[in-house]
Amino acid sequence: MKLKRKTRRVKIKMSKVSIEKTGKTVDEAVQAALLELGLELGDVEIEIVEEESKGLLGIGRKEARVRVFFSTEDDPKETIKFFLEDVLSQMGLAPDVFVSEEEGFYKADINCNDSGLIIGRRGEVLQSLQFLTSQVVSRAYDTHVRVLIDTENYRERHKAYLEDLAKKTAEKVVKTKRDFMLDPMSSYERRIIHTFLQNRDNISTYSVGDEPNRKIVISFERNGKRSSY
Repeated sequence: MKLKRKTRRVKIKMSKVSIEKTGKTVDEAVQAALLELGLELGDVEIEIVEEESKGLLGIGRKEARVRVFFSTEDDPKETIKFFLEDVLSQMGLAPDVFVSEEEGFYKADINCNDSGLIIGRRGEVLQSLQFLTSQVVSRAYDTHVRVLIDTENYRERHKAYLEDLAKKTAEKVVKTKRDFMLDPMSSYERRIIHTFLQNRDNISTYSVGDEPNRKIVISFERNGKRSSY
């Protein structure tokens, strides 16, 4: 008697992501996207963001821009890697992105030919890139995906610098018994300093001003009361 083998279908959840490409024509832009993705025309959906324009006598000519949608397996690590490599490549960089899954978030380490361009002034570009990546991936998977992006161990180095600044400023505050205001910082930087000094005797910290010029004040406390600034 011949036995029938029962097959089990495994359903793989797919998520839709996209990249943008430009070209002299719409077709050229689409072909560039397909070449990068290694996909065929039937595997993608195409949205024409802007058609090419020849301008007047060649002046004001604009390239075509398309957005190409494709499906990926339900693996946020691969989506994060692909998205970052695509964005950074458009910035003229040659990135190598390694994504690991940590407890409660995904960490993306980037190696490239110009990490300074990724970091930006006081890490502002890195923070913006991290926010954008988290938003795009969260939208793709219809759930909040927390992403941490780093390059050349910048975050640890910058954290060490901020903690050293906080330590030295707090020592000055205690010695002079006067408050000191630091330069404007991002919320991420302010949080590092608040946390580092939260259990320090005779010291309290608070923020003043509006974004993006919000600053930390390191204040001297005597008997639980702040000194006048």
